Amino acid sequence: MVTMRAVRTGPRSLDLGLSLLAGLITGTGSVTTVAAWLPHDAIILLAAAQGGMLLARRRAPTAVLAGTTAVSVLMIVAGYPAGSAVFGACCAAYAVAVYRRGDEAAELVVTLRHAAVVAVAAIALGVASLAPGARGQSGTWTVLVLSVLVAAPWVLGYAIRTRRAYIAELKARAARLEAEEGERAARAVVEERLRIARDLHDVIGHSISLITIQAEAATRSVRTNPDAVPGFLTRISAASRQALAEMRHVLAVLRPDAEAALSPPPGLADLGVLVERLNAGGLETRLDVEPMDLSPGVALTVYRIVQESLTNVLKHAGPGARAAVTVVRSESSVRVSVHDDGAGPSGAAASTAHGIVGMCERAAVYGGTLRTGARAGGGFEVEALIPMREEAP
Repeated sequence: MVTMRAVRTGPRSLDLGLSLLAGLITGTGSVTTVAAWLPHDAIILLAAAQGGMLLARRRAPTAVLAGTTAVSVLMIVAGYPAGSAVFGACCAAYAVAVYRRGDEAAELVVTLRHAAVVAVAAIALGVASLAPGARGQSGTWTVLVLSVLVAAPWVLGYAIRTRRAYIAELKARAARLEAEEGERAARAVVEERLRIARDLHDVIGHSISLITIQAEAATRSVRTNPDAVPGFLTRISAASRQALAEMRHVLAVLRPDAEAALSPPPGLADLGVLVERLNAGGLETRLDVEPMDLSPGVALTVYRIVQESLTNVLKHAGPGARAAVTVVRSESSVRVSVHDDGAGPSGAAASTAHGIVGMCERAAVYGGTLRTGARAGGGFEVEALIPMREEAP
């Protein structure tokens, strides 16, 4: 079996090949011509000099243009054919446009300066064709042709350079936008975590401290003053209930679209009511929930993920879409799946969307994961996997 491999040619190989090609064209195009006042073998040296200069076309394109133009002028004045004599100068004119050096901030000034250099070279070659030694080559038509032969490669090189700069700018802009999107997503996650942590700390910090103090006092009073223990326990119970109520309130107000009162918080039993409201609103939704006993925190997380997912279906799926909700439990986790057969969001789902960020954060609180994306058969799907954990009483 023969394996074909692509061969990549480097800049040095290209420059060497172009140099040899220029020397070959210049030499073979003029070897049969007898110069007016140069030795017959001088064409070999001139062709080699013109081809050798092209090896430096990337490092010093303007100097190479000046050198190749001087050799071309000498050859034309000596009577060699102008067509083969100007090939090296044409290659140098192209290099001036593509590999030129200059301040990118003064792009127009640099372009005009190099255009003037190419124009001077073209004029020099045209004037050389009018010299007495340029036998059979003088005339207005020859001057025009030589000028076009030198100017056309420069125009082509300028177009290629402009296109490369445009593509590079597009790539740089895409990279910047991608980096900014990643930074926005990271900031959204950090801000969400900080807000939840700050609000929960402010709401339940005092109650937890009070519970700790009362529990320590009850422990000390078990032997010395048993009659005081029920009072401590009553205060612990009251503080616990207050902390739980305040925490539910925080979870309710963290989202502007959350319901005002969540006492008790919604759970699996409320998914039926949620689906009924959506069916009445025109979104045909199928609900499949296995009977299970979840802690209030996990049940609230499942409810909010389903609620946000179905809200996104209403926003993006389009008319006539149908949705399905499945909540199943294994020995170690709860799996929540919400999918639809609608049109889905236009383009890729933005990872910076607050709804997706919020669902990811809710799942992450219990060590879970959330995946979103387009379905193979059409529509969109949200799948969350939340591991089960023992919660302290």
